[in-house]
Amino acid sequence: MLAYVCVMLLSACNKQVFGPTGQGYLSLSMESDLSADVIVKAGADVQPVYAIDVYNEADQKVAHADDHTTVTTANPIKLQLGTYKIKAASGEDVNAAFDNPIYKGEVSGVKIIPDKTTMATITCTQANTAFSVEFPADFDQSFSQYYVKVSNGIGESLILSNSPDSSDPLQAAFSSKAYFAVTGTLTWELFLLNKDGGEYKTSMSYTDVKAKSHYHLKFSLSEDGPSDGSFTITVTLDNTLEETDYDMVLDFDTAGMPSFSSAGQMEISSAVPVVVPVGNDATKILEISTSEGLKSFVLVHNNESLSSLGLPDAVEFVGEDAQRDALMSSLGIQVSNLVQTKALSAGAKGVRMDITDFVKNLPLGSYGLSCIAIDNKSRSDVFNLILEIISDVDAEAVEAKSAWAAFAKLEGRYFKNPAPEGLRFMYREKSASNWKEVAASDIEMNEGQLRFSTMLTGLKASTTYVFKAVSAKDTETKEIEFTTAQTQTIHNLNFDNWHTSGNILMPNAEGYSVWDSANSAGVTITTSSTDEAVSGKAARLESVTAFGLLAAGNIFTGEFVGLDGLGAKLNWGVPFTARPIAMRGYYKYTPKAIDKVKDPYKDLKGQMDQSQILCFLTDWSSPFLVNTNTKSFVDTENDPGIIALGQLNSSNSDSGYVRFTIPLVYRDNSRIPRYIVIAAASSRYGDYFTGGVGSVLLVDEFELIYDPEELTDAEFNAVFSMVDPF
Repeated sequence: MLAYVCVMLLSACNKQVFGPTGQGYLSLSMESDLSADVIVKAGADVQPVYAIDVYNEADQKVAHADDHTTVTTANPIKLQLGTYKIKAASGEDVNAAFDNPIYKGEVSGVKIIPDKTTMATITCTQANTAFSVEFPADFDQSFSQYYVKVSNGIGESLILSNSPDSSDPLQAAFSSKAYFAVTGTLTWELFLLNKDGGEYKTSMSYTDVKAKSHYHLKFSLSEDGPSDGSFTITVTLDNTLEETDYDMVLDFDTAGMPSFSSAGQMEISSAVPVVVPVGNDATKILEISTSEGLKSFVLVHNNESLSSLGLPDAVEFVGEDAQRDALMSSLGIQVSNLVQTKALSAGAKGVRMDITDFVKNLPLGSYGLSCIAIDNKSRSDVFNLILEIISDVDAEAVEAKSAWAAFAKLEGRYFKNPAPEGLRFMYREKSASNWKEVAASDIEMNEGQLRFSTMLTGLKASTTYVFKAVSAKDTETKEIEFTTAQTQTIHNLNFDNWHTSGNILMPNAEGYSVWDSANSAGVTITTSSTDEAVSGKAARLESVTAFGLLAAGNIFTGEFVGLDGLGAKLNWGVPFTARPIAMRGYYKYTPKAIDKVKDPYKDLKGQMDQSQILCFLTDWSSPFLVNTNTKSFVDTENDPGIIALGQLNSSNSDSGYVRFTIPLVYRDNSRIPRYIVIAAASSRYGDYFTGGVGSVLLVDEFELIYDPEELTDAEFNAVFSMVDPF
């Protein structure tokens, strides 16, 4: 299926789209061609619904839409100017499901530029593999039950049956199609039960299976019909323009079918996980025997770790292949004829597969492999081997998640229930020699997954630590290092430094340009105060009348750019790359009744004025250009560039300073900021020339908080109310 996703940038002639904001809008238009490049069409000619994800140049997701049809020119996605990658996907992305075609596509280099229309096209194709079967109507005359079980080598199998169990989502009638995630392998097993109660099973595997493939099997009986308890059956694989036929004689005699057994010092079993300590060298041998001789013996898997070790997704062992044998030997897998110790040849009546060295060299982890044996009567058996390679100690460290400056999450695991006695974490600075212990009350257990974890607080920023998981028996275990993130502050957070530049009072020490205010517009309404300070000096913000309009006292990180009519243009934000979790400080507010109003806040006249203190982190590509004349302001609720936001609004009249803590509520737990915006105003709606003349806000001693130990539980929970910290 081909789908075309059109991405358009709205023309800048619409002020709501661009103006001076440095932003653009993304709208989508989609066309789909459902004539996928497969032999059998994938269902009705219905337009799929695509989920849309937009990624910036740092490959961070900045926008999402569940339904592409909701993203139109009337309802676009707002983006900062820049270059983006857009991904489209339809369908539920699961390993195996019936009637669930999944289509995916992406396009890179989509530029959002003012005054131009940008068109991008995503080509979406089917991302999974389809499988279906077809039986003739006269099958029911000979067989009371028949089905085909299909698997891609991982997860659950799907069954297409003449009598599916409607309560089982893994079974469906022959009219359905089974869809699988692409693993490179498909294995199907045919089961037949004839009218006399005789059973028959056979299976076949396909390798090099790719996306946008449809394997359609057509079964048919020979015209000769039943004879001496046997049938002749034709299987047609319809996956290319030329049909391929396989003729099989079905013998319902189960005697001498392929069978698996375990030999060696350690018993291995099918489907039940075999738990093996890492480095264990006990002999592990799997034997396969059949009286009719083997036609095929295949080892398949779908495990990234095994692939990285060099084990192919599917290996056929019948027949001579020196290159294959050398590779298997290097991996510690020895396959030979069960009777004579030599290479496995067609017709051999037994297989000996020694995996002792293979298992011995496996790193910690879980591995699934399937062994498929098919005899010369096309009868088969499958042995599913699941290996759990565990540590040879009670517990071990797994991972430290430490993207924060003063706290990290430590994770460990243990290897059998009940949990070993004395299970705990130990940690230290890498440069220190003494270990510290995490209290048992601070450890969270996950008995279902044999995992345990803790959140470690009070850490030093930009510091490398070492931790380990220990028990009463094992204290010298694997150690894992992690390094905490940096902290960062900005100049003059305590508002003690001021200087005059060209008769304009600036809230910075001379030589710095971190803070600015409305003073730069020619009206001195932000001043320093020594008498009314918590310590040193404080910033005093007062709302006054200027040119007949309200001008709110304000202070912000950024710079005054210039005037635009009766309004001002301001660049909000200064460079900042750390991730604080809160801002703390002091304020004192003396509000007046609102007596100056403008749209859209005329209805506030007479109400008590409000102050505002804001702090937020962004990954904008540049500071945000505010224009009070054109009402171009940061949309703090919806701006995709905002990573974390905190604000405090107050209309209280304070007799003294109030100590405040503003949690920074994170919207994303992975993106790194580029800018920080801190702003305070004596009138919350001063940008709209609305407020009370004479309202005064004093602010002092701001600081950025990084350690959860400095917050209450409620404040810390607020920080991560939208996302998990890890």
